[in-house]
Amino acid sequence: MKKRVEYISSKHNGKTYRYPYLVSSYRDENGVPQRKIITKLSSLPEHAIEALRVSLKNQGEKENSNQKVDIDAINFLRSQPFGAYWAVSQLMQQTGVTKALEVLKPEHQAAIQTSIVDRVINPKPYSKNALARYFHKSILQEFTQARPSEGDWYKALEQLYENQQIIEKKLYRESVNQIYLYDITSSYFEGERCSLSSLGYNRDGKKGKMQIVVGLITNEAGVPISVKVFEGNTTDQTTVMEQVRNLKESFGIEELIFVGDRGMITGKRIEELEDETFNWCSYISAINRSDILKLAEKQDHPLQVGLFDNNELIEVKHQGRRYVLCRNPQKAEESALTREKLLENTEEKLAGIANSVKHGRLKHPERIAKRLHRWLNKWNMAKFFEVDYDYGQFSYRINEAELARQKQLDGCYVIVSDVDENVLDKNELHAKYKDLKFVESAFRSMKTADLFIRPIRHWNPLRVKGHVFMCMLAYRTIWFARQRLAPVLQEEDTLDEEVFGLREVWDELNNITVGIMTVEGIQLKQFSDQTSTQVKLLRHLKTPIGKKAEKFLENMTL
Repeated sequence: MKKRVEYISSKHNGKTYRYPYLVSSYRDENGVPQRKIITKLSSLPEHAIEALRVSLKNQGEKENSNQKVDIDAINFLRSQPFGAYWAVSQLMQQTGVTKALEVLKPEHQAAIQTSIVDRVINPKPYSKNALARYFHKSILQEFTQARPSEGDWYKALEQLYENQQIIEKKLYRESVNQIYLYDITSSYFEGERCSLSSLGYNRDGKKGKMQIVVGLITNEAGVPISVKVFEGNTTDQTTVMEQVRNLKESFGIEELIFVGDRGMITGKRIEELEDETFNWCSYISAINRSDILKLAEKQDHPLQVGLFDNNELIEVKHQGRRYVLCRNPQKAEESALTREKLLENTEEKLAGIANSVKHGRLKHPERIAKRLHRWLNKWNMAKFFEVDYDYGQFSYRINEAELARQKQLDGCYVIVSDVDENVLDKNELHAKYKDLKFVESAFRSMKTADLFIRPIRHWNPLRVKGHVFMCMLAYRTIWFARQRLAPVLQEEDTLDEEVFGLREVWDELNNITVGIMTVEGIQLKQFSDQTSTQVKLLRHLKTPIGKKAEKFLENMTL
């Protein structure tokens, strides 16, 4: 791209002013000539601006005048993205992350701060080796007080994990109702060397990959409070009691309401939470379909299938537990259509087995059983079929009674809780259970949309845990960014909102650059002009390019 000096007019208070800029020319994808502003030159003396103009125009030769210009006296060093880095680093300061990380050594603090900024801003975060190389030649080093060595980038993760409880407690803010949301997910590994990794129920769809399990606690608004890494074969429910104790012991919470889904707070966990030793902890969860049917078929239980209503939440009580009966007509229709399709798929496979037996291609019971095992419950449809087979014989039929029994619960779910009704009514119980979507959103953001916690390429267990905690801190920063940017993201004429991403915002802000050059020995550092959209984004993020940024620019050593 060809560079030149150009004077650009700007109106202010009814007057027109002309300012010198260093610009470059290029053609866009349609071949149309375009201009990109590199930096403003107003702070240079007039003779330096003129020297630069002539030198760029004539490549160091004199113009049609007696003035001679030394091209070697002009050196354009670089133009670096600035806006997004500034916004995120300021956001980390304002929300307490930077201060909380001061428990680490300066070089480790610098490595973690940089890693968080990298995770938040870049579409594909750097590996630790690449980030270490990039750090020393980027503007990132200007936001920290120390310069990490190569080994510090890995050691920092270990130190981060070892200080995790201290940092979490520094960032903790009590929620109004002391309601905490909890869920778990899994994240897969590249490699098999980590002692934490193992095969387990893989939520990433990566069959055969080693994994870890990650448990995340947020407050009722979805702000992450604490994260814990479990071995890859850990089941959901076995993590619950440890996390409940963690809230009390690590954060000093005297009373709380713990919210988890139906796979998390099972019947066994409910019994434990209802024990008098946990009288400081109440729970909100749900029960699965099979348990709903069992309760509905008990003569002495008030939960009955006929009570579910399309338009209203119904509450019944039994032995100190509250049951809120909910039915979603749209979900009911979706469930019916899905089940019908899966029944057709299963019956098609069973018909194929019957045909093979009929024509003598499949005779032995062991072989029939093997084929049957492969298909009968592939889509969880086994309960709807009755199957008989023997040597050279095979028959099946749909269990109409069970099908009718299950149809009754299409779109139905039941929330269970021991929270006093004076604290939360049935509608509030329902709303708080639905708030688990905040944890699900956090996992989506951490795993796919924003932070890319996976795949995990570390093998040292301490570094793995530090990596996960670092990603939680990055998500915490993103959470606050979303809250501040919500008014802007809702404006159709400003930006198109990505459901779980802020990429457009960071890309837009990174068009705010710092240009660095020297003219006749004078170093010039200048912010590029900001568009109205960039100004609006920074204003909502409460991180404008103002006096604080100007002072930062003066102290830059690049």
